[in-house]
Amino acid sequence: MEANTTAANHFSQGSVTMIRAERNRAREMVILLQDAARWMESNGIKQWTPSQFTEADIMNYFEDREVYLALDNDEIIGMFTLQFSDPQYWGTRNDDSYAYLHRLTVARSYRGAGLGSYMLQFAADLAIEKGCKGLRFDTVAHNIKLNGYYQSLGFHYMGTNDMGGGRLVNLYEKFNDSGDDDEILLRYFREEDFGYLKKWSVSSEYLKQWAGPSLSFPIEDQELDKYMTDSNHPANSNFLIYSAVHKATGEVIGHISLAAIDRLNRSARVGRVVMDPDYRGRGIGLRMMKELLRIAFESLELHRISLGVYDFNTSAIKSYEAAGFRREGIHREVALFSSGYVDCIEMSILDREWEEIQNSMVSDL
Repeated sequence: MEANTTAANHFSQGSVTMIRAERNRAREMVILLQDAARWMESNGIKQWTPSQFTEADIMNYFEDREVYLALDNDEIIGMFTLQFSDPQYWGTRNDDSYAYLHRLTVARSYRGAGLGSYMLQFAADLAIEKGCKGLRFDTVAHNIKLNGYYQSLGFHYMGTNDMGGGRLVNLYEKFNDSGDDDEILLRYFREEDFGYLKKWSVSSEYLKQWAGPSLSFPIEDQELDKYMTDSNHPANSNFLIYSAVHKATGEVIGHISLAAIDRLNRSARVGRVVMDPDYRGRGIGLRMMKELLRIAFESLELHRISLGVYDFNTSAIKSYEAAGFRREGIHREVALFSSGYVDCIEMSILDREWEEIQNSMVSDL
C-alpha cells in the first residue's frame, strides 16, 4: 500500500493513541473501511468491496466483538476488531482461548509508515493481557507479498481454510516470545533475497552440496525466477520456499524449501537448505528445520517428510537427526565431486514421530 510521505514521516508510536471504540464513531469507521476497499479494487486486490461496509454492519461489530481505533489528534488512522472465537474461518482449529483479529485497516495517508505492524503488536499484547493464549488472524491466500509481510512480523502459518467459491484464507498465529536469542522466522522467499543465495554459493561444489544439480554456478536471476514460479500457495503449490530471518536482527541468514508436496499421499521432501556461514555452529539449521517440520505436519497435515544429504556433510546429518529424521537407506555414488563419487543418505520422519518429539518436549517442561 502506498503511503503519503508527509503523513508517514509524522507517524510515530508516541503520537498514536489506541482506544476501544464506541458506537458513536461507526460512521468514521465506515469511511475508513470503504476507502481501503476502493484502494484494493483499484489495485486488483480481491479482498474487500466498498458495498460490504455499511453503518448498520459496523454497529453489529459491537454486539459480538471488541473494536479498537488508532487515533492521531482524535482522527481515526487505523482500526481492528477482536473476537474470542472464530469457527467460521478456523473451523476445527478454532480455540476459544485465543483472540481473533479482523478488519485490520490503515488510513491511506499512513500506509507504509509502520502503523499496521504497530497495531498488530498492540493487538498481540492486548490478547495476552486479556488472558488469551495469543493472537490469531486470517488473510487472503493469493496475496503472497502480504503473507510474507505477516510472516516477517513473527506470525506463523497455521493452515489454509476454504471459505467457498474458491476463496482461500491462510491462518496465522503470533507465538509467545521464546526467549531464544537466535530465534528464526520463516517468511516467503522473494526477489530481494536472490543476492543472499549468490553470496553464500561460493563455489560450484558448494552450490551442488546444498542445491544438487538444480541450479548452475554462478546462479542467475532467471533460474531463481523459475524456481519461484507457482510457489508459496500452501493449498496447491508443489513448492513452499522460505528465507530464514534472524528475529533479533532482522537479517536474512538462511534458505529452506519444502518440495514435491503430494497432497494425495500427504508427503513432501525438504529441498534446498543453506545458511549464512557467519551463523554456523549456533543451531540455526536445526531451528530452520524444526519450523519447516511444524508447517509440514501441523499446518499442512502431511504424513511423511523425506530428504537426501551427501554422506560427507556430517554437520547437516547431525542436525537432521536432532530434528527427528531417521536414516532409511543409501543411494551409492550418486554425485561426482572433486574428491570422487559420494553417496547420498536418505532420511525421513513421520507425523507420529514428530508428535512424539513434541509431546516429550512438553512433558520435560
